[in-house]
Amino acid sequence: MRVGAVAAAGALVAGAAMTGATATPGIASAENSVGRQSRTSGVAVAGGDVFVWSRHRSIDNGGGCTLSFTVRSTASKRYGSLTAGHCVETLAGGPSYAVQQTRNGSGNTTYPGVRIGVVRRGESRLGKHGDSAFVTLARGRSARPAVFTGGVSSRSTIPVAGLAKLHTGMKVCYSGEASGEHCDFRVVGRPQTMSFPAGSHVYTIHQEWRATRATCTSRPGDSGSPVYVKRHGKAYAVGILSGAQRNSARCPFYFTPVATALKHLHVQLVSAR
Repeated sequence: MRVGAVAAAGALVAGAAMTGATATPGIASAENSVGRQSRTSGVAVAGGDVFVWSRHRSIDNGGGCTLSFTVRSTASKRYGSLTAGHCVETLAGGPSYAVQQTRNGSGNTTYPGVRIGVVRRGESRLGKHGDSAFVTLARGRSARPAVFTGGVSSRSTIPVAGLAKLHTGMKVCYSGEASGEHCDFRVVGRPQTMSFPAGSHVYTIHQEWRATRATCTSRPGDSGSPVYVKRHGKAYAVGILSGAQRNSARCPFYFTPVATALKHLHVQLVSAR
């Protein structure tokens, strides 16, 4: 099973459906589960897939999400990666969550593979400070400040060169483990608030931005995807994908600004040298 993302008004896309400013999340069946992350031998790269899971009262649960940008904790100085906060906050268990490479099983299912890292207590946000989480890398694992480009089977990457200033009208790309890289989305409007129920809880996410394009692309598993600007063969970080709307004429997706995640998770963006 895959943990999905917040979406708007319609089918489950990256895990949820939203009507107006209210989202209904879900865990969507694994689909198109070609593993970008598993081909990198434990090196965290933005756009790579991971399996976030927990053990709660002897019940295993979890699902697939996408890694975002490489960062470093300002407190511990440990390296890691960003992803969507709802990938952990909507799972039972805790207070920490294992993050592992996704492995494919029979019957179009996925399950956790080699350990990549962990999301510790207090290192995820889902609410007034957006939708983000910090995955601290396990010992022996490394992170590369790069983004997967091309389709889901592509191994091509471009370096992350820094942070882009977010503004209305800019064109952005995202790179999801389930759907690959997609560009020419335009950021529209201003930050908005979305609410969605998960089980017996109702979550409200603030500071979500929106980007639109004529063609719908997001799929379950794209939660946490890096949102970025491409310039001269380099990527500049913009956001972390929360979810998308598939039954709209403009097919918007929603994201938390990277700057918001850096501030509230107390991490710094790592750029390629």
